[in-house]
Amino acid sequence: MDGVAWISLDMIMTGNRLRNVITKRGYSIKDIQNKLELSCPQPIYRWLNGQTLPSLDNLYRLSTILGMQMEELLMLRNDKMWFIYGPENNDQRRRYKRYFGETSKRCVILRKLK
Repeated sequence: MDGVAWISLDMIMTGNRLRNVITKRGYSIKDIQNKLELSCPQPIYRWLNGQTLPSLDNLYRLSTILGMQMEELLMLRNDKMWFIYGPENNDQRRRYKRYFGETSKRCVILRKLK
């Protein structure tokens, strides 16, 4: 087992990725809930907030709905820095970094160019 690289997923960044792709494709949480045939939207909110990851079945169905491969929806945990477009106000930036918790040490919040 020496020399094996273990890969883990970053749940918070995966949730952000899911949120961005769902929004970009023009779907609402209700749309995704209906397409996945879920009885309530709470699991989707848990995915988007980085509390849990979708099951393999739901991830496959999400990838089909969003027109992407499953691997494109998942974000790996590693030592790379994440560049996130965030608020320009310093108070909002602090809250934004608190929201990201442990990943805030490796994420950089940039101001969105107009």
